Amino acid sequence: MEMPDTVIPYLSRNNRLDFVDFMDSNMKAEVTNALGGKSVMTALADDSISISLSEATKVDLLLLTVAEPVDSTKQVICLIQTVGPRDGYQESVVTYYSLKWQPLSYVPKLSVTDQKRISGLTKTSSILKMYSEKLNKL
Repeated sequence: MEMPDTVIPYLSRNNRLDFVDFMDSNMKAEVTNALGGKSVMTALADDSISISLSEATKVDLLLLTVAEPVDSTKQVICLIQTVGPRDGYQESVVTYYSLKWQPLSYVPKLSVTDQKRISGLTKTSSILKMYSEKLNKL
């Protein structure tokens, strides 16, 4: 099932298709997003996609195998949204979906390998931590 536009409102269906076409043609996969900025697909594999939506927003999509079936399949989609400047504090939010793009209200049981894969893509340097560090220097 195709990803609904509501999951990543920055990108239209045509933008997402253009990304794949550009990557398949060994071209820079850059499109003008719905906000008039540039978004770039930086990686495309059989089980993952990475997209820089803007200078401060990145999205990773992973297709994962889980222990317990979800909608009669043992696969789920993991969406990792990371915000913050590349050279500063960043925060990630992880959301899981069924293959029908229904959000899961729980974290599915993942293999250790997939847990490490997600951990490697998430950022937890919070804005509160940044301000706390600045206040401690005063």
